Amino acid sequence: MKNMQLIVLMGGKATRLAPLSYSLPKGLLSINQKPAIYNMLRDYVKNGLRDITFVVSPGNQSAVKSFLNKAFGMLNINFVVQENPQGPLHALALCRDYITKPTLLLLGDTLCETNLDYSYDWLGYMNITDNSHSRWCLIRTNAKNEVVETIDKPNFTPETNKVLIGLYNFCDPDLLREALDQKFEKKRGEYQLSSMIEYYCSKRLMKGLLIKSWVDTGTLYDYNTAFKNSINGRVFNDFHLDDFGVLTKTSSYDKLKSEVKWLEKISKDKSLAPLIPAVYSTETSGNTISYQIEYIPGNSMAEYFMFYDIADENWQYIFSRFISAAARFWGKKPPRGAPNIKEMTKYMYLDKTLERIKDWSRRDILNQATITCNGETLVGFNKLLPALRLRIEKLVETSPKFYSIIHGDPCFSNVVYIPQTTAFKFIDPRGNFCVDTIYGDSRYDAAKIRHCYHGLYDYITQGMYTLTEHSAKNFEFKFLTQNLINPAIFDDVLERNGFDINDIELIEGLLFISMIPLHHDDKEAQVIYYLTGLKCLNNQLKENI
Repeated sequence: MKNMQLIVLMGGKATRLAPLSYSLPKGLLSINQKPAIYNMLRDYVKNGLRDITFVVSPGNQSAVKSFLNKAFGMLNINFVVQENPQGPLHALALCRDYITKPTLLLLGDTLCETNLDYSYDWLGYMNITDNSHSRWCLIRTNAKNEVVETIDKPNFTPETNKVLIGLYNFCDPDLLREALDQKFEKKRGEYQLSSMIEYYCSKRLMKGLLIKSWVDTGTLYDYNTAFKNSINGRVFNDFHLDDFGVLTKTSSYDKLKSEVKWLEKISKDKSLAPLIPAVYSTETSGNTISYQIEYIPGNSMAEYFMFYDIADENWQYIFSRFISAAARFWGKKPPRGAPNIKEMTKYMYLDKTLERIKDWSRRDILNQATITCNGETLVGFNKLLPALRLRIEKLVETSPKFYSIIHGDPCFSNVVYIPQTTAFKFIDPRGNFCVDTIYGDSRYDAAKIRHCYHGLYDYITQGMYTLTEHSAKNFEFKFLTQNLINPAIFDDVLERNGFDINDIELIEGLLFISMIPLHHDDKEAQVIYYLTGLKCLNNQLKENI
């Protein structure tokens, strides 16, 4: 896609999404814990596309610029302001002078698959099965799937059910500019894309391209439906959000039992219950268990960290408040007769890591004595572990000092932040630290937090990187943005709360290594987890010397 350009239409008033669109432009509303438009842009940028033109309104220009500045740092971006919205064709026509390459046109409320063939002209469509033709612009195609007619929001039932979904590929930039130079009449009070498409099709063959995966977010109803359907977690869990804000999570008993027990115990502690959603009920049927909790509306810490351009001093304040909230868990010590913390930490930091890494299929990487990452030589894991064993044993010996209630997985995506009240809600607890218990080593929680702001765990899981493997011992990777926050801002807060950053980084490195087999569905992410873990452990090897 290096020889293509993308035009994204995000102008207009988005009145069909009010009141949501009063606070953010529709393309930046959250879907699956990230701004909706990001789901599309990430894939295109990773595939080499760099030239993007955004049509924005005067009211949303600042928000769109801020998002792009934070999320991406390698794009050639043009902004066109649609001062007086007169429809989508009017918005596209404002981009006329920027069109110099084969052009992909994307409507800002469109979410769909991106692994498509961009070598020919096409209009993305889907098939509808209801009688909602009047809502859409439709196309009629022949036996070769060539577009022979466009039918824009008909007041009758046409002989086609192919509706355009807001993704169109134009391979001839000269013809596209010519089409935009034509004088078209308004339809329903606005200039419609269908007029320009008809002209383009009269000069050059276009086909219909069936888009198999598509989500409509253009109206309040459609957005709410898409939002509910986007709530997910690990593949073995099912989620359902009802119309009353009750979230039901269902899985096998073995997968969810520890989590349920943790929630039930925390909800009974008056000082800790405000830190979690209200727990309504739990149900067990055979080998299936589910629980119902309050759904907390708002963005996760991960969304704010990755997609919002927030000043360093504000992050220091937010993070200080966040650690103060987490410390309420860490201040609760276990009762007499609690499981042996030294045995638990030995398993979590050493034994489990060794067990899991055996399952990684990339033995060619794992067996390297040294690996070059971004030009830096790193000692491989098999050589690192013996050199760090004394440090790990020290972690085990000092664990009683940090024995407390823990969340077990307080990564940024599992913490909802409410800026208006500086409140934090912790969701999706682990409930297990070697054994089923709400207790563990609070340094484990601290390392889970650090692997988000230092190791950039969420950037990796969201695919916000490019990776080049020159060989099994030579890699380059970089993130899609260079606008990253200095981790020292966060480290300072952890240190002021009694944590040794070197110990936390050691655990962080072991965490990255141990999570590799859990992400077997993403081979590239596994490599980056390994490289990131190696970097942390190599830092501590230097501290060891």
